[in-house]
Amino acid sequence: MNNKILVAAMSAFMLIAAAGCGPSADEQAKQAAAAEAAAQQQADALKASQDELAKAQAATLAAQEQAKQAQEQADRLQQQEADAAAAKAAQERKAAEARRAAQAARDRAAAQARANTPPPAAYAPPPQQPAPAPVVCVDCGTVSSIDEVREKGSGSGLGAIAGAIAGGVIGHQFGGGKGKDVATAGGAVLGGVAGHQIERGVRSSSFYNVGVSMEDGSFRTVKIADPQGVAVGSKVRVVGENLQLR
Repeated sequence: MNNKILVAAMSAFMLIAAAGCGPSADEQAKQAAAAEAAAQQQADALKASQDELAKAQAATLAAQEQAKQAQEQADRLQQQEADAAAAKAAQERKAAEARRAAQAARDRAAAQARANTPPPAAYAPPPQQPAPAPVVCVDCGTVSSIDEVREKGSGSGLGAIAGAIAGGVIGHQFGGGKGKDVATAGGAVLGGVAGHQIERGVRSSSFYNVGVSMEDGSFRTVKIADPQGVAVGSKVRVVGENLQLR
């Protein structure tokens, strides 16, 4: 900047000297005005350069200050991280020491307990209890036989009467004289007997004798009217005079 000012002054001096050597007063005045204008322009340019330089220096200083602050912040963060790491490491060391101390205490307690524990007694198996007697169902059993029994009914006398009448009529058809009477009487007797048997057959009924081998070792015979659903080998329960499937 000082060199620019010196050059501007020398230029003005040379213009003034040249004006004194030959040109007229008007020309000298013009040259002086031109030199003054040139010097003013150079001064303005110099001032603008100085302002720009001052702004640049201010921006540089601001940037340096920001960089400094950023570096200080980074240093603080790094220090905080280092302090946190050191604190964590210290806590881990303390925790490890506490675990080792606790394990040592447990080991000492276990050793003391082993030293104070008497030897185990010899094992003696408990006495065996007798097996409980099996529960026997006194009403339960298994069907071993089924026999059908047909039972003739009792006659009311009507069959005998009807048979006697029919037999007498038939006997009367044979012989003559006393022989006819004998044949009639014999036919009546035979007819009466036949009618009586026929009536008993009509009134006859059937039932079933079911043999049951009981679980208690006994044997029972149960009389039932219908053995439907009951077969040899069926598991049943005797309830009074009836059978129930199990």
